[in-house]
Amino acid sequence: MAKQLLLVDDDPNVQMMLGDFLIGAGYEVTVASSGEEALRLMTESLPDLVLLDMGMPGMGGTGFLERITDRHGYTRVPVLVLTARSDMAEYFADKKIAGFMTKPADPDELAAEIQRILFTESDLPRGDTMIVGDDAQRLLVLAEPNAIRANALREALGKAGFSAEVVRTGGEAVEAVVSRHPAGLVIPLDSVGMGAEDVIGMLRRLPSFRDIPAVVYDAEKRPAALPMLDKRAMAVIEGNDGAAIAQAAMRTIV
Repeated sequence: MAKQLLLVDDDPNVQMMLGDFLIGAGYEVTVASSGEEALRLMTESLPDLVLLDMGMPGMGGTGFLERITDRHGYTRVPVLVLTARSDMAEYFADKKIAGFMTKPADPDELAAEIQRILFTESDLPRGDTMIVGDDAQRLLVLAEPNAIRANALREALGKAGFSAEVVRTGGEAVEAVVSRHPAGLVIPLDSVGMGAEDVIGMLRRLPSFRDIPAVVYDAEKRPAALPMLDKRAMAVIEGNDGAAIAQAAMRTIV
C-alpha cells in the first residue's frame, strides 16, 4: 500500500510541482493550503508523513506544529519541515521533528530523506494528542479488551477529533488515566477486572480526577444496570455503536 503524504504549503506552484513529483515517486499525496486545513484533514485520516512549509498565512507552520505536538514534544505523525527559510534550521535543532530541508530541495535528496524518515520513524514514539483549532488537547483513555471493537471505536473517536490510548482492563484504565492525565475516559460498563462504576469511583476519589468526564457504554444493552452509575460529567450509552459513543464524547468531554 502506498504511503500517505500530507503536503502543507500555500504556494500553488509548489503544490503542483512537488505534488506531481511525490505522486510520480509512488506516494499518495493530499494537499493543504494552510495549517488550519491540514488539521481538519488530519482529523479525518492521519498521514504517514507531513511535509510542512513554515511561512503560511493564519496559524502558519509553527502554530500547526504546536497543535499536533504532545506535552513530551512528540508530533502526532512524523513531520519534515520544508521551507525557504534556511535561518530556521537552528530553531528546529532541538525539536522532535523528523527532518528539516530548505527549498528548493534537490529532488534526489528529498526522495532519500522521505524514504529515510518513513523507514526509521515507524517504530519511534508518536504523540498521542492533537489540538484541533483552539480546542484543548483531547486524549482519551479507552478501555476495551476486544481488539476489533477497540479499533472501530478508536477510528470513530478519531473522526470526532479525539485520539485514544487503548487499554484492556479497568485496572489498566485507572493507571493510564493517572499517568497520562487524559481529557476523559471511555469504558464499557462491565470492563474486565474492575467495572466502570468502580473505576470511575476510584478516580473521583483522587483530587486531580474528581471531575474527570467519562462515557460508559454497555454492549449488552442492559438499561436497568445503567442508572446505578454516578452521572456527573458522564454520558451513558446503551450498546457499543462507535458513532454514538463518539457523539457522546463530543458532548461530555471538552
